[in-house]
Amino acid sequence: MTRLFLAHTFVLAFVALTSWLSSSSATHARDYVLTIGGGYSPSGNQASLENNVVFSQRVLRDQTLSADQNVVFFSDGTSPGKDLQVMDPDSVPKANRLMAEFFGSTDSLGLSYRNHNIADVRESTEPANIREYFQELKTKVRSGDRLLVYVTAHGSRSSDRNDPYNTSIATWNNSAIRMKEFVRMLDGLPTDVEVIAIMVQCHAGGFARFIFEDGDPDKGLSKQKRAGFFATVHDRPAAGCTPEVDEASYVEYSTYFWAALSGHTRTGRAIERPDYDGDGVVSFEEAHAYTILSADTIDLPVLSSGEYLSIHSRFDEDDPELLKEDESYELIHQFATPSQRAILDGLSEQLNLEGDERIHEAWRRSQSDRSRSRRRRRSAPEDELRRRIVRDLERRWPELANVLNPIAIDLLTSRADEFVEAVEGHRDYRRYRELLETSESDADKEKVKYERFVRIADNVALAENLRRIGDAQKIAEYEAIVRSERSTLSASANQNK
Repeated sequence: MTRLFLAHTFVLAFVALTSWLSSSSATHARDYVLTIGGGYSPSGNQASLENNVVFSQRVLRDQTLSADQNVVFFSDGTSPGKDLQVMDPDSVPKANRLMAEFFGSTDSLGLSYRNHNIADVRESTEPANIREYFQELKTKVRSGDRLLVYVTAHGSRSSDRNDPYNTSIATWNNSAIRMKEFVRMLDGLPTDVEVIAIMVQCHAGGFARFIFEDGDPDKGLSKQKRAGFFATVHDRPAAGCTPEVDEASYVEYSTYFWAALSGHTRTGRAIERPDYDGDGVVSFEEAHAYTILSADTIDLPVLSSGEYLSIHSRFDEDDPELLKEDESYELIHQFATPSQRAILDGLSEQLNLEGDERIHEAWRRSQSDRSRSRRRRRSAPEDELRRRIVRDLERRWPELANVLNPIAIDLLTSRADEFVEAVEGHRDYRRYRELLETSESDADKEKVKYERFVRIADNVALAENLRRIGDAQKIAEYEAIVRSERSTLSASANQNK
């Protein structure tokens, strides 16, 4: 009886100790955030990149990170030079804006340069500075710590046709960090430090392969736990870089991703939190899903688990055990996660897709000839209305044939109100403005939404096929990536997930 009691007491003590150690480790695990932002030169360093960093830092402020945990590299760093391109058309008198629109060019109208306003910048984004950061970080991080990497910059496709996923982040002084170099930087950190990447540069999807050893799927998954979210695929540009200062007009990936995590937009408006699984918190995966649903852009977002599936799972029309590419919507919906169901249902509503064959229909529409929309665009009705307005204005003021004519200059200065009234009062002006406000790339944006729909359906099917193929190691690797994607900004929330 005594031996049983002592054994029972020992087990309870051991469990309590193990629980305490686990709790202590989780409590003391720290998050580090690395932000790489800005352009490669003043002419490639737009105001939206600065505003992306400001917005993300507002969101991160709630995480109570110390200065050494939250490090920002932006454009030229601490240099006082005018490194940022800013566009504020509203700062230009209306008469000048209309004269440029109808008789000249609106390019660079309202353009100016100033020094960036990012607080507490460590240094420029030149690769040597980023490498130094990683050398410093590896002396600080401990087992269980996590590194979040946010990149809001320009990017370029790979220069090697044989290695198309080795895309790059454009950094200051016309330098660059390629995907495989970024992987080498991460390799210097302990393997038990988790890395979450959020990248919104053009061709960002090449970096989705940072989850593999040396960025090469043939070498297997990295020993370090990595997951990432990318604005678009490796072979396409991304939306969003603009010198415009009006943040209400921003619609790119960062706008929606950070809004989903924080519960409010850039301009402070509250949004309904995209807690698709109903667990009380918004994960990175859910923020990514919200962005896919909300961003009306040309972007085709990618996440690392999808990249893994594209390599290690498959469709096989000859294998009756595996799902096919054209399965019914009902079946795909059954296997989808809550986030995937939200995307499939939301895009179905946006695109008026109905019925059990909607996946095939979305695929068919995604294959539409992009060149046809370009041909239609060249003969767009707003162009004809613009020419009609110009002809009528030139009949009234023939001197407008040369905008440097003294009469034209008078219409910009002493007679500006008269000129504005003549333009805005033209019978075709209102309709012209309505048509102009319809984006030139609406057809391309709709096509991309079909592609997003098909990509999500494919990921659902490929995940189920991976399970049916039955490779235990591959299934475990995939599930580990998914767990990272379902983590959150809040460390305490992650412990409860």
